[in-house]
Amino acid sequence: MHYRDAFNQTLEKFKISAKSLSLSSGVQERQISHFRNGKDLMAETLFALVAALPNEAQMYYFSCVGGELALQTVDLRPLVESMPIARKCEILSLIAASLMKSPENTEQSKFMPAAS
Repeated sequence: MHYRDAFNQTLEKFKISAKSLSLSSGVQERQISHFRNGKDLMAETLFALVAALPNEAQMYYFSCVGGELALQTVDLRPLVESMPIARKCEILSLIAASLMKSPENTEQSKFMPAAS
């Protein structure tokens, strides 16, 4: 799917308004509207918009753009580097929680001290 179509579909699916995305990304609402209606954006601006999406919406966007393969091969470094520290902390917490729930982690968790 084309990245613009995927972006529009993501905003619709997750009921994200251009106004709220503008506030969280720092990209002007007018610029978001122009992009949604056919004008191109600089890659840096698109990265800022995608970074401002909730995690589930980001994953949905990437899966629309390139399918499951895109989720495995996309370089997330520029996206992560552009995120505010609070967002990075949130993502690290989600990753840690996911790892702790992982079936592969069952054996390892026996040797780890319980969180207090």
